Amino acid sequence: MCGIVGFNWNDKTLLKEMMRTLAHRGPDESGIYLDDDISLGHQRLKIIDLKTGRQPIHNEDGTIQITSNGEIYNYLDLKKDLEKKGHRFYTNTDTEVIVHAYEEYDRDCVNKFNGMFAFAIWDSNKKQLFLARDRLGIKPLYYYFKADKFIFASELKAILECDEVERNVDLNALNEYFIYKYVPSNRTMIKGIYKLLPGHTLVFRNNAINVSRYWDLKENISNKSEDYYVKKLRELLRESVKMRLMSDVPLGVYLSGGIDSSCIVALMSEMWDNIKTFSVGFGSEGESEVGYARYVSEYFGTDHYEVNVDEEDLKILPEMVWHLDEPVADAATLPTYVISRFAKKEVTVVLAGEGGDELFAGYDNYKIMMLGHNFSKTIPNFLKSKISGTGRYVGDYSNAKRVFNLMCAKDEYERYLGVISVFNKNERRKLGFNKENSSDNYFPNDMKLLNKLLYFGINTWLPNDFLMKADKMTMAYAIEERVPLLDHNIAEFSFTLPPNLKLRGMTGKYIFKKAMIGILPKRIIYRRKHGYNAPMDHWFKHSLKDVLMQLLDESSHNLYDKRYATNLLEEFQKSGKNYNMNFYNAQKLWSILIFEMWYKMFIEGEKVKKL
Repeated sequence: MCGIVGFNWNDKTLLKEMMRTLAHRGPDESGIYLDDDISLGHQRLKIIDLKTGRQPIHNEDGTIQITSNGEIYNYLDLKKDLEKKGHRFYTNTDTEVIVHAYEEYDRDCVNKFNGMFAFAIWDSNKKQLFLARDRLGIKPLYYYFKADKFIFASELKAILECDEVERNVDLNALNEYFIYKYVPSNRTMIKGIYKLLPGHTLVFRNNAINVSRYWDLKENISNKSEDYYVKKLRELLRESVKMRLMSDVPLGVYLSGGIDSSCIVALMSEMWDNIKTFSVGFGSEGESEVGYARYVSEYFGTDHYEVNVDEEDLKILPEMVWHLDEPVADAATLPTYVISRFAKKEVTVVLAGEGGDELFAGYDNYKIMMLGHNFSKTIPNFLKSKISGTGRYVGDYSNAKRVFNLMCAKDEYERYLGVISVFNKNERRKLGFNKENSSDNYFPNDMKLLNKLLYFGINTWLPNDFLMKADKMTMAYAIEERVPLLDHNIAEFSFTLPPNLKLRGMTGKYIFKKAMIGILPKRIIYRRKHGYNAPMDHWFKHSLKDVLMQLLDESSHNLYDKRYATNLLEEFQKSGKNYNMNFYNAQKLWSILIFEMWYKMFIEGEKVKKL
């Protein structure tokens, strides 16, 4: 795991400055490559081949140079094939395999890799820069292109080291942020800086870029027995965990006590001794799963560590936001940051359970949507319009309002926005945003409804929220996180399943739970899902109230109506004990808080300081 940077001219000073901003990602070693047409930089976290893996790495004659972040788990098999074809290797790293695979297969090399990666290859013969990002977006990759300047980096902040890059907020991205709590498209919050999307490559040549998609999920439902799917899923999970145990440094598991992370511990225990597990909770202020995690640890005999997040940890929010790079209003980012700080004392690599809910329908949102879809079909259109009219008299923050929106939505996409939006359409108008969102292209027409919902999540909140926070928060402390459930073979398998094997009635992850019988204790398989429900409502009625109020008072921009935000904060102080309503409104306040902190650092250039 590393940090990569580069641009299409020779400037050692700028390159070093960009690398300095990413030193936390790779504190063990650094390297550069310069010629008249390119500058490549690399910050290395040593995981595999600790002695000879320094990057940039090159081919036999030095005409191809690479700077890479991530892991190629099938690199040994690929290396054998490439050696048979005459390629000669001078290191034992997986990165050198990418170089020779590019030589052999050109841009199609990405289809050979099983792993998580973001890399840039400079081909001096073609005068071409080739960038690629892994299929599901586990590793981040940003780029900037204006006039004759092309810049790329693992983190957005490195690109901002170039003085020619202007620091202006993209208003379309801000609108999306207030809907989703992240930016779901290839945009970032800074105008002109883009994300290379998951499963995409980019070629920069002759002062032009060409972005293309090399992988996508397709619905290909098969008709096999339930027993077949159970056996196949177990096989894929075991193989995926096994591949992700390759390491020359200590590794462990982030264990929440849920079925996904517990599955990883269970399968890992079949292949590995002395497993270290790490769990995080919220003490008395919020819901905690550490009891379940402790039970799983005892069941499989792991070396277990626990850490709590409390109100005192809120003082590190600014440094958390700095590491995030983009505003992501997911309060679970903080516990991930805290646990990574703790885990670094013991390990350099962790396995984690991201992806199971997205692939196998684990969230309540899916159940709500399916119920809403089925119920909506029973309501005549004339009645829907009357219900919609009545909904105008219901408060924006009430559960009743959400029910009205769910029943009366004009299509599936609008209905889903009503379920997942942080600020609904009316609330965004009050903030000053009148433009509609256009992410419905993530709702493919040729899929069944449940798979549309899964596809949407896999392409939006998975890479831009969950995987974003996982990468940035672990790499803040030079930890590499691996996600076995997001092996692309498992993702493709998920889309061969009949939908009722993922969501059966009100039982999510049906086939996954069946596959875990005999592997995990039933207490874990069939327990109620919690997730990291940070006590935002408590925080905003205590220490964060004054913090947010001060940020709003000091804010100098006019990007949204801050009077509405201030009123929302004041009304929140008067709210009762309705957990759902407090949670929804605390989420809105958290979104504003994170954006204001981000704006001070990334637009105004304020240095990071603790609260």
